[in-house]
Amino acid sequence: MNESQKTDDHVRVRMAPSPTGFLHVGGARTALFNWLFAKQHNGKFILRIDDTDAARSTDASMQEIFDALKWLGINWDEQYVQSERSDIYDRYVSQLLDSDNAYHCYCTPEELEEIRTESRKAKSPLSYDRRGRYLSSEAIERYKAEGRKPNVRIKMPDTPIRVDDIILGSRNIDPSTLEDEVIVRSNGMPNYNLTSIIDDAEMQITHVIRGTEHLNNTSKQIVIATALGFNLPLFAHIPLVLDDTGRKLSKRHHGDLVAVNRYREQGYLPEAILNFVARLGWSYDDKQEIFSLEELIEKFDLARVGKSGSVFDIKKLEWLNSHYINQLDIPTRTDAVIPFWEQAGLVDYDSGPDTNRDWLESIVEAVGERLTTLQDIVPLTRYFFTDDFEYDSKAVKKWWGSSDEKKQKSREMLTSLLQILEAIEHFDLETIEESIWKYTDENDIKRVAAMQTLRIALTGTSFGPSLFDIVVLIGQDEVLKRIQKAIVCL
Repeated sequence: MNESQKTDDHVRVRMAPSPTGFLHVGGARTALFNWLFAKQHNGKFILRIDDTDAARSTDASMQEIFDALKWLGINWDEQYVQSERSDIYDRYVSQLLDSDNAYHCYCTPEELEEIRTESRKAKSPLSYDRRGRYLSSEAIERYKAEGRKPNVRIKMPDTPIRVDDIILGSRNIDPSTLEDEVIVRSNGMPNYNLTSIIDDAEMQITHVIRGTEHLNNTSKQIVIATALGFNLPLFAHIPLVLDDTGRKLSKRHHGDLVAVNRYREQGYLPEAILNFVARLGWSYDDKQEIFSLEELIEKFDLARVGKSGSVFDIKKLEWLNSHYINQLDIPTRTDAVIPFWEQAGLVDYDSGPDTNRDWLESIVEAVGERLTTLQDIVPLTRYFFTDDFEYDSKAVKKWWGSSDEKKQKSREMLTSLLQILEAIEHFDLETIEESIWKYTDENDIKRVAAMQTLRIALTGTSFGPSLFDIVVLIGQDEVLKRIQKAIVCL
């Protein structure tokens, strides 16, 4: 079965995150692939919160998922929360029990552990021996009298289960490898495989596009769907996202390194994240790396999604982010970095946003294409806002010198530059540049030596934007004060 077999119908796809933490970059990719597919076919993208794991689900996690998707620009057409749909699941569970496709299992946790132990000894692929299927009515009444709370298990068939997948192709699953799945826990809570396929049917989902980590669930969901008489959606399982060691990128092993909102906090742009995750497992050709959202909608194709895992390459994400930052005009880029200056305590823009706007834009323009993330603006520009910085030891050793003789020469050079800059009446870039070059040329001083000596005095470091831009932006009074401070430090 291929993708085109259902595209004549009204396409409905869904993303179904569990609100047990942040939105994972793999989850963002799943959301994007579904969203792109819906957009291509003029269909609907549904957001369904799978919160049947009540012990781990939180409202805060749910809100974080909402915020991350909105920040990425992935909007949804309909929204559902599974915990609000218990009556629907109860009705279908009754149908499964009445049709003898499911049964109550009264095994205690201790008995189940004994069964698992025996299965391991026998090297059986199953951890449950289906004994609940064959309970007599007398045994059931006895267990009820003991106060045992049963769970509900689905009966697995004796014939192979056919799984059709748009990406992975078709296969038959040996039923002997599947145990009778618990579909309702003893506390009455339905589990993922039951609620997922019921909701897919109720919401008329046509395509289930999700990660291959769910592949083992697909055959179980097919069994449940068949027992309930549902039409099956088309399945498409996208490859895992891997770290550079080949291990699955996961919350468990990588923590918040995989959290979408973490990248937002660090100053990544949503366009970069979307472009990056789109290329995890999908390719258009061997040449194009950068795609606008419009191009992704036009060119995305499940047929071009690979079967093997894709490596999360942070260097590529950084490159993409730098590209997108550099596409912003200066006013927009300034708007983007102001929150990071504020967070670092360098500006209080809310108290007077118009008083220094031109100055802030000039700083951003001076920084140029040096930003990998928006957060980089802080270390790259801190010295514009404060003289409370350390002199970089390596830069000091190289340009100011470590011997008394070299330090004395640096003091003399800074003293001369102090006098030159103090005497400038119109403190503009052209006059500053002309005056400094005149001093270096007349005294046979290498220009780079004078530049770096002065740069360290003004910024504490030996790299950054044009020195003349720095001098103008810091301002004459502050420049003179910092040079005097450096002379004393030498």
